[in-house]
Amino acid sequence: MLPVRVLLIQQMERENQLRQLREEHRRLRDISDPFSLPDIHFIHLYRVNKDLVNHLFQELRQYMDIAYRTSRVNYKQRILVALRFYATGNYQRGVGQEYLLAVSQPIVSRAVEEVSRILVLHFSNNWIQFPNAERRNAIKRNFFEYCGVPGVVGAVDCTHVNILAPTQEEHAYINRKGYHSINVQLICDEDLNISNVNARFPGSCHDAYIWRQSAIRNILEQFYLNGEQNTWLLGDSGYPQEPWLMTPNLGVLPNTPGDRYNQAHARGRNCIERTNGVLKTRFRCILGERGLRHSPEKAASIINACCILHNMCIRARIPLEENVEEDPNGQINIDEPPPDPVS
Repeated sequence: MLPVRVLLIQQMERENQLRQLREEHRRLRDISDPFSLPDIHFIHLYRVNKDLVNHLFQELRQYMDIAYRTSRVNYKQRILVALRFYATGNYQRGVGQEYLLAVSQPIVSRAVEEVSRILVLHFSNNWIQFPNAERRNAIKRNFFEYCGVPGVVGAVDCTHVNILAPTQEEHAYINRKGYHSINVQLICDEDLNISNVNARFPGSCHDAYIWRQSAIRNILEQFYLNGEQNTWLLGDSGYPQEPWLMTPNLGVLPNTPGDRYNQAHARGRNCIERTNGVLKTRFRCILGERGLRHSPEKAASIINACCILHNMCIRARIPLEENVEEDPNGQINIDEPPPDPVS
């Protein structure tokens, strides 16, 4: 058995090493200033520009735990950590072990949860809004100019976001492709601005079922009953045809009025497909098999937060000029750009 003195010395050495490691992490956080990066690299890392990040610093600060004594990670660093997670969906090399954000995985997890919760609680109503009467009329004009279909105030579709298998009602979250997901309903306008998001339904739920439970459906029905009978969304053939939801004609012959309507409908509805693509390209935490390794409730909060940030990016006209991929070592690779937003 080692003498007590030797054990004590070894313990003191271990504690000293841990102390030095913590100090090194704090030093890295102090000297690594992401705002010193070129603008294009900053956007590649965080998917938002410096002006929007500074805006988030100002707006979120009042709701955040400023002290955060246990980790000494200030509120600005936590916002950057959350943004980096939204951009990559990676708790490890993409965020926690990156020299720009030298923080541990538990800190990343807490930061993502905190920032997502604040965005959803305090910013959803301002940033995700179904259009009022004046805005609806403007959207109708824009859609008509673009696709030739009158009365359109948006397009609706659902997209699956992979999640961790939940501990309760696990079977309900298995979608038709065999993986666990949330089936997220999105509604957007012609500018790819998200006007409604519903991330409450498990992956086994069909798009039409989610639509029938949707508050927006009830709102559009009420518009119709109150005399606003030229207001509708565009949906694909998986949705029911309703006075407030226009779907394609099935079984039409080429070069007929029904065929020409279908072509115009497809052109108008393309905006929701592009919105899904831009949203998931910008915020890759909700993209593909990577998905969100969270409970349905926390995953829904992150999804809603990404939609809020998406709308902020659309309004700020932050470009999504390149399809950014990152390898397992966190290196950025640049592919071809996605299509430009519908104008």
